[in-house]
Amino acid sequence: MKTDYDVIIVGAGSFGMSAGYYLAKSGASVLLIDAHDPPHHNGSHHGETRIFRTAYTMGAPYVALALRSGRLWSELAEAVRESATLAEHSEIFRQTGVLSIGPAGSRFLRSKRESCEAFGIPYEYISARDLTARWPGFSVPERMEGLYEPNSGILFSERIIRAYRMLAQKYGAELLIHTRTLRIEQGKRGNEVYTENGAYCANNVLVAAGAWSAEVVPELLGRIQPVRKPIGWFKAPAHRYGDGTFPAFVVNKGGDEEYYGIPDLDGSGLKVGRHDGGDILAPGRPIPPFGAYRQDEEHLAAFVRDFLPEAGGLLQGSVCLYENAPGERFMLGPLPGRPGVWFAGGGSGHGFKFSSGIGQTIGEWLTTGQSLTDVSAFRI
Repeated sequence: MKTDYDVIIVGAGSFGMSAGYYLAKSGASVLLIDAHDPPHHNGSHHGETRIFRTAYTMGAPYVALALRSGRLWSELAEAVRESATLAEHSEIFRQTGVLSIGPAGSRFLRSKRESCEAFGIPYEYISARDLTARWPGFSVPERMEGLYEPNSGILFSERIIRAYRMLAQKYGAELLIHTRTLRIEQGKRGNEVYTENGAYCANNVLVAAGAWSAEVVPELLGRIQPVRKPIGWFKAPAHRYGDGTFPAFVVNKGGDEEYYGIPDLDGSGLKVGRHDGGDILAPGRPIPPFGAYRQDEEHLAAFVRDFLPEAGGLLQGSVCLYENAPGERFMLGPLPGRPGVWFAGGGSGHGFKFSSGIGQTIGEWLTTGQSLTDVSAFRI
């Protein structure tokens, strides 16, 4: 393996693998370094699926980036279909519709509605009574209502990582797996990346190490916080909660308490997770498995009983990591005081749907010095 590259990417997960693909496709020489073998279960991209939606509560920059990402997911799907080696991963997106449920008149729903109207996103506003008549699997209090996005759905996250990996390598990117990055230093030839298996040099380095980014860039300690999140798959009758009869959903119970779910796609169960809360992890410590804490199942099961009453008990559980940033705000761009070192992170549990747009944006920055999408709202 050569040691000099245009760009070295530390962390080949959602943001990093996407950026590697777009950079390699543009002709840049790229080295991706990962502590594991992506896709894997030690980061934020496993668990098979993620929700894709474009109605957003966090303002116009996020909506614009989501819309761009949606177009790029369609382009990726086409590239996958055209690749004989990726035939088994052909479906990366499924249009299930996404239903957001929250207290009537809440900012949670109002801001989504405003973003739909501002950007021309198709939506329906639905009362609790009409919602439960349309999807009888839900039980929703009268004080709540819903916003339905018919064109949204789910992304198959692990298939996407595999697709990006294979396509990036097709365009010449190199991938170093099971290799921990120790530090990044400014040297005579540019930025030098020191790993367990040797040192590599590049003009630009992109750190996209997710929840563990602060281990590589100590300045991020306290700004990127690893949070352990339990996820459960619950037994559910297909005629109520199966694909084609039930949407993906987000439920805000009021304030910060928020849950999300994905219909039963293949008999593995109705997937449910909680967006708020979680257990803060110390860098370098092992991740406690699902069930290590009583509340892992307790909180999810209580939500299922209240809102999804025809679902049954837990079939399986897992944990993933959030890389929480202050205000759940993305952090994208050059790191202050680190010439040629860039960071893409702060996904905070809602970043995967944007990873196509973020990867292409980073690629544009590092090859042309500018981006087609204004992401100044995410600067570090």
